[in-house]
Amino acid sequence: MSRDSGRPGGTYLAGWLFADLLLVIVLVVLGSEMPAADPHPDPAPTATATATATATPDPSHSPSPTGSVTSRPGGLDPVTVSIGIRLDPGALIAGSPSETAELTRQVTQEIKRYEGRTAAFVMVFGTVRTSTGGSVDTGRSDDYATAVARQLPQAAPRFFPPYSEKIIRGYHDSGSSIASGTARIELFFLLS
Repeated sequence: MSRDSGRPGGTYLAGWLFADLLLVIVLVVLGSEMPAADPHPDPAPTATATATATATPDPSHSPSPTGSVTSRPGGLDPVTVSIGIRLDPGALIAGSPSETAELTRQVTQEIKRYEGRTAAFVMVFGTVRTSTGGSVDTGRSDDYATAVARQLPQAAPRFFPPYSEKIIRGYHDSGSSIASGTARIELFFLLS
């Protein structure tokens, strides 16, 4: 009985060896993904703990609720809220006290309807048009949005988180129908 397939026997077995080796590697990787056992498992309940738990309730203590507690996963609420303000971008970027006060007034008015909530993440989109009023000046728009973002925690410290570029960030908005000096503030709240 001879094999006359035109292929040497070693090549035929090499394919199977490679497949088996690949299978072993996959099993090792999957095995390493398993969670490690708890190095400090909770001790088994003792007789004293069991006796205390099953004893007659003390009437001087109020009973605790026994229903199951369902908790929602933490994180940002996917439903965002958008508020808008209009200011003089050049004055706010320059640090004008009157424009800063106007920002505080407008923001305070806009966030009244969200009383009791705290923003967890904020994106500010600023629009500043060129002197001819046509196209958006992206550099000035970014500067304006950043100036608004920096002022928000001072405008409403209980509502906005402390300023950090990771939490409150300014961007330019180049929408064609947006008036110059508009800042759209996108608010993200934590799930409750």
